[in-house]
Amino acid sequence: MFMPGCLSKNKSPSDVCPFEQPDISTPIYKSTRPHLFRILNKALPEPLTILLPVAPRILQAESDGEYPNWKQTANVKYILDQFTIDGGVVGLTRKANANAETQDGELYDISVYLPIQTDRDVVFTGAYPSKEVLIEQFHVQEVYSVADLPAHLALKVKGGESVVSTVSQDILFQSLPASVISELEGENVKIPFSFEAQQAFWNAQLVRLTYASRLAAWVHKKVGKYISKADSITEIELHAEFTRLSALCGGDLQSYPPIVGAGPDAAVLHYRTGTFRGLAHAPVPDETFILIDAAPEFVGYTSDLTRTYPRHKKWNAQMKEVYGIVERVQSKFVHTHYQLDADWAAINLLSKIDLTEELIKAGFILGTVEEAVAANVANTVFMPHGLGHPVGLEVHDPTPASFIGSRFEAAFIPNEELGSFFAWSKETHPRLYDAALANFKVPKGHVCTVEPGVYFIPKLLEQVKKSPIAKFVNWTKIEEGDYVSLGGVRIEDVVLFDHAGNKRIITRE
Repeated sequence: MFMPGCLSKNKSPSDVCPFEQPDISTPIYKSTRPHLFRILNKALPEPLTILLPVAPRILQAESDGEYPNWKQTANVKYILDQFTIDGGVVGLTRKANANAETQDGELYDISVYLPIQTDRDVVFTGAYPSKEVLIEQFHVQEVYSVADLPAHLALKVKGGESVVSTVSQDILFQSLPASVISELEGENVKIPFSFEAQQAFWNAQLVRLTYASRLAAWVHKKVGKYISKADSITEIELHAEFTRLSALCGGDLQSYPPIVGAGPDAAVLHYRTGTFRGLAHAPVPDETFILIDAAPEFVGYTSDLTRTYPRHKKWNAQMKEVYGIVERVQSKFVHTHYQLDADWAAINLLSKIDLTEELIKAGFILGTVEEAVAANVANTVFMPHGLGHPVGLEVHDPTPASFIGSRFEAAFIPNEELGSFFAWSKETHPRLYDAALANFKVPKGHVCTVEPGVYFIPKLLEQVKKSPIAKFVNWTKIEEGDYVSLGGVRIEDVVLFDHAGNKRIITRE
């Protein structure tokens, strides 16, 4: 077990941050509000009020699903920048006197409704900042108590206004008193509703995103050196060390619970380090992979970075083989496929072909590339997750419907004269959690992760053996090579196109 007294043996508690934090004095909302209000002005009738409940931190917990709508924390973050009072409500009210001359950023009044605090709440969690401080800090028009909301909503509904909520009732009603619920069930109330998500980030946002990724990369590098040199390490120790180092450079909370898995644990996609004491405190032996998927937040903006390290830099043949496959697939996507105006679905398909070719070349997949891609073998057996996702306000930012310009699925079509080739052949309605079908053209300001992986997951392999695609898998190679004990490899970086059109791998800068 790691003990504090052992710290000086492997690393120094006096580590210092090697770079300066960026200037964040200009609020994000100076860029985001005009954009959002312009969209709302075109999309929604007037007069109206839009409610955005502030989600408690527990509702901001990361999940691996892509969403068509922003989660609540991102709605509020986009409008107010940093606002951390749980359980409140933000109200946007279309100005009655707005006209063609009104500036985009002034189309709506913003009000904040604070949750009711008991004396006990104040003693245990501290009092809210004053109304004057909140108005000045967040540049809002008014601050109320949530107890005032029923009367305010009643007046709006009686006056013919629509009240629009961006969340489902079950989450919304957790934030509001019971007396408000009846006001939200009238015919003038629309639940749920979402405004157009913003996918291309502004420069001020890119500064924060870039720093979060630079910080994540630095922490990974420090932890990687420790993995190589320390006499003894455990998963739980590395988990704690990652969090400690993140704080040295201004990292706030972790973007998601850090994933630190060694050996077979590296094949658990969302492994929760420390859940099982025996695994968490077991020393990691040589010739073992340690997968770390972790990144801190910086002033509310996230990153998402994964590295897979060999203990003591000692590799066996199987480790080199699998790591090389993942490394080459990622490099080809980042440097070749990912381009401005590239069709997202098309480049996802190209990467699927790349992975399939690599796995066939290594002997893990049997048959032709065309057959294996058509059967989706690589992504069913060896990489059961998407290639990447938007990142920024949340670890998994949504893919907005406005960017889904093409609604296709890939199909393999044989052609006797030209040979076999791939073509878009069948229109379908995409599911936003399927990265290959959530389609758009890559714009300037786009930020996403690229995270290919190859895993040997016992339960998944067990199920595949019973399925029609079992014939594509070289079971002899997997079993005789004992690849299950290796676990898995994932390499993840954050890439973007800035507004000058430059491609940047911000987790490697």
